[in-house]
Amino acid sequence: MDRGEGLTTRPAPPLRIAGLHLLVLSSFAIAQPLFDLLGRNAEFFAARGSTRWDVVIFGLTVLLVPPALLLGLEAVTPRRARGVVHACFIAGLVGLFVLQAIHGRGASGWLLVLLAGAAGAGAAALYLSASAARFTLTVLAPAPLLFLAVFLFHSDASRLTLGATDAAYAAGERSSTPAVLVVFDELPLNSLLDAHGRIDPVRFPSFARLARGSTWFANASTVAEGTTHAVPAILTGRFPHAGELPIYADHAQNLFTLLGGATRLHVVDDETHLCPPRLCPGLEGSFGSRMESLAEDTGVVYLHELLPASLASGIPSIANGWSNFLSDQSARHDPGRLPAQFVSSLRPGPSPELWYVHVMLPHSPWQYLPSGRRYAVRAAPGWGSDEVWTDNQAAVDQYWQRHLLQLGYADRVLGGLVSQLRAAGLYDRALLVVTADHGVSFRAGQKRRPLSDANLQDIAYVPLLVKLPGQRRGRVVRAPARTVDILPTIARVLRVRVPWSLDGRPLVPSPSRERDVVLIKDRGRRFVIPAAELEAERRQALRRQLALFGSDEPVATLFAVGPYRSLLGRRLTSFRVHTGGSVELDPRDRSTGPVQVSGHVAGSVHDVAIAVGGKIVAVTPASTGRFWALVPRAALERATPQLYSIEGPRALGRLS
Repeated sequence: MDRGEGLTTRPAPPLRIAGLHLLVLSSFAIAQPLFDLLGRNAEFFAARGSTRWDVVIFGLTVLLVPPALLLGLEAVTPRRARGVVHACFIAGLVGLFVLQAIHGRGASGWLLVLLAGAAGAGAAALYLSASAARFTLTVLAPAPLLFLAVFLFHSDASRLTLGATDAAYAAGERSSTPAVLVVFDELPLNSLLDAHGRIDPVRFPSFARLARGSTWFANASTVAEGTTHAVPAILTGRFPHAGELPIYADHAQNLFTLLGGATRLHVVDDETHLCPPRLCPGLEGSFGSRMESLAEDTGVVYLHELLPASLASGIPSIANGWSNFLSDQSARHDPGRLPAQFVSSLRPGPSPELWYVHVMLPHSPWQYLPSGRRYAVRAAPGWGSDEVWTDNQAAVDQYWQRHLLQLGYADRVLGGLVSQLRAAGLYDRALLVVTADHGVSFRAGQKRRPLSDANLQDIAYVPLLVKLPGQRRGRVVRAPARTVDILPTIARVLRVRVPWSLDGRPLVPSPSRERDVVLIKDRGRRFVIPAAELEAERRQALRRQLALFGSDEPVATLFAVGPYRSLLGRRLTSFRVHTGGSVELDPRDRSTGPVQVSGHVAGSVHDVAIAVGGKIVAVTPASTGRFWALVPRAALERATPQLYSIEGPRALGRLS
């Protein structure tokens, strides 16, 4: 560099060299981190039905589009300023690379951003002043192609690009009995039960009504911890294996390929894709919708990879599934709204028919009231990327409360589906199976859903209701059953032979005597627990749930949580009230449904009551000086809430 030449006045390299250097840096800062993360988690693509060409186009787009856009901006920049613009792009890409390397260091988020920015500026200065730096980028030119090749041909995603095929052949078995299979998501059996161990007829009338006219397998368990393995187990009758994706290429022998050659299929499932295109054309949606979903969700994933945790709180969570991250924040996405075409198809036809629907309820995020009205609140501390709950049980209890409220909506959806079957004249004729893929756990400091020794009883047990054709009287079967038994049961009732080996056994006329519950983690580890032992732990867990939320009461009573639930609706005049301490409230919630009232109280306060207009409208536990309460919005529109510590069934302490 000439002595009189400043760094900012150095001419930019020719566009072809500038483009090559931008491609190299972009591949390190953007493409390779995404290839590495998503290549190890191919469920990201499988869950949205991505084809091999979707994955290939995704890889090329992530690799080529960012540097192409930057180069285009350089090309339209006046020549005299092009060097400055190029230097800024070099600094930005290096800064992104450095920020990802240090974002988990635990320091202040803005401090880490500042350090990454400084590193980027230093790298840009080195690039401008040292020919060796520029030469190094030129030498690294093969790296982007190497990253792409590894992603497409040597990662888990390669099973989509290399192993996917459109060839799938149905067994062609024919049955005259219509069949309906409904799979709810993230629904533990205990959530439905009352103090008598029955399905709660007051809170969940649709599930209870179905149980009264069907066979309820009261000790049914899943075999997997998550949807990507639990649903294929239901549809294949086989135990899951590590590395399998929820796609037809990995599960070519399933319920759809068994019946699809002679049966008309009506399939709704956004999370797994076991029905091949030749049997379920259009199930994956249009190419444009799939690519839009990929682009949106990839952006969210990249921001989580890039930003320190303290700066990522406003980004949609990626812990609730494998897709539709932005939809969790949008009113356009209603997991209980079945496609009109599916609902209208629920009528007798001239040929055998199978209806299958995977309902994403009551799966998190929990934001629906039993009426189906959507709401949003400022969330209490929840779980991290490791799926471990916060240590504050009071915060976890609020998520549990919201889960039960949303389960009320799932009950409403089931009721609508059964009503449609009755109205169409299908209910009596059809085999109807209602189940769930897995449960969920609400234990502070423990895993929310991945299987662990502490949560097996919460994840394992799921509802399983089987209404046989013509069945009108209910029956309860206490013998252990498993979700891998569902396909053999359907085949037995439809009188269809299954031409592959099964791990499950038919549940009719009676289930086999299984001594153990088998649960399999996504990576293959097995838990084998004596059925009687795990069932005893489930009953103990139910007692814990009932102590917090009660049973056989309207869902409106869920606004009271904890041992003093009976105080809900009581007038303050029926209590001895004195000054009980102080409270520091969090900023006022701006929710669209129930309002969250939360804050800090003295450590000696264990339960908090919230009153409006002299009447208690919410009760919630406090833990380590923190509480979170859901309060009906209508109550807060009448007056300002007053907070009280609960000191007994007749004594309150006013918190000021």
